[in-house]
Amino acid sequence: MVSGGFNFTITKSFIPIFYEESNVLDDILKQKCDLKSNECDISVPVSMATMEIIGRTALGVKFNAQNGGRHRFVENLQTVMHAWEYRVTHPWYLSKTLFQLSSVKKKHDQSQKIINEFTDEIIKKKLDELNQNANNKNKVETDDEDVCRKTKTVIDILLENYHEMSHEQIRDELGTIMIGGQETTAMANACAIFMLAHHPDVQNKVFEELQSIFSTGDGDHSRPLTYEDLQQMEYLERVIKETLRIFPPLPVFCRSLDEEMKIGEHMCPAGSTLLVSPLFIHSSGQYYTDPEKFNPDNFLPDTCHSRHPYSFIPFSAGYRNCIGIKYSMLQMKTVISTLVRKNTFSPSERCPTPKHLRVMFLATLKFVDGCYVKIVPRTS
Repeated sequence: MVSGGFNFTITKSFIPIFYEESNVLDDILKQKCDLKSNECDISVPVSMATMEIIGRTALGVKFNAQNGGRHRFVENLQTVMHAWEYRVTHPWYLSKTLFQLSSVKKKHDQSQKIINEFTDEIIKKKLDELNQNANNKNKVETDDEDVCRKTKTVIDILLENYHEMSHEQIRDELGTIMIGGQETTAMANACAIFMLAHHPDVQNKVFEELQSIFSTGDGDHSRPLTYEDLQQMEYLERVIKETLRIFPPLPVFCRSLDEEMKIGEHMCPAGSTLLVSPLFIHSSGQYYTDPEKFNPDNFLPDTCHSRHPYSFIPFSAGYRNCIGIKYSMLQMKTVISTLVRKNTFSPSERCPTPKHLRVMFLATLKFVDGCYVKIVPRTS
């Protein structure tokens, strides 16, 4: 049901939104760059761009997050996420009893209430629109092109099947999509730009690929991108996958066993919770030659076919994998290609090598001191 919101047709229709917000991000980064050093912490601007994108495509709502808008949904979502991270870094609060007594839980509940109220408002508004459209379904369109038709969002798809899901289920699914689609993709986008800054040979190859793609047709290198353009960005896709290998947004995830399972010499009983670590798997010399080296050719087709299918699991795998993988890849390609078309990135003095980039493992991968790079606009 939820995956219907990320089918090919719907996801493809989001590309103009991806591109529009990517250009806003480009402007924001230029504003935030230090005038003398050209340095910029890209972590927060990239995060806000991703928040705006997921808000528009999932809820059909503009948060104005990139331009400093203080939207109640965004602010309270960040509070809820902080509460989860606080429990991870303070293990005694993993006890439900102790957590219930904490001030963090009180703030969490207050923010969750506001999030629920806002989501309820959106659901009601969308249901009213659906009912209005149903009443007007026999009305003859005056515009053959139907230029007023809006892009369908994830919530539109969910509410078309409103009778099959409870109100609470829809609200919970939207919350899960907002959290899962924002944090992980934002981290991946920032890390990809960071790795391009530290690997100029790779950045040049990405730019050359983009030049080749945008030199076709009318030869307008500054034209908006299309779905067909994104499909041609094969090298950029390998760069993104290699970034996800080294910096998996979900360093660890859990799976519960419905029945007992033997792993090696160990028998795991039914009901067990298993921890799976993409970070550990992705850094294994068993699957990757020189795993600490940033090498997009790890994802050449022949190389991928020779590896175990579960040797690359940045967003899990199998039946319970991330439903928004294609959505995320198209969004990441759009954001990164737009920025690389307009700028060159190089290492910042604050973070001169990749080893200086400090990250911590919470519910998702997090930057400790931001993510600094130098940004220089390309000349026409």
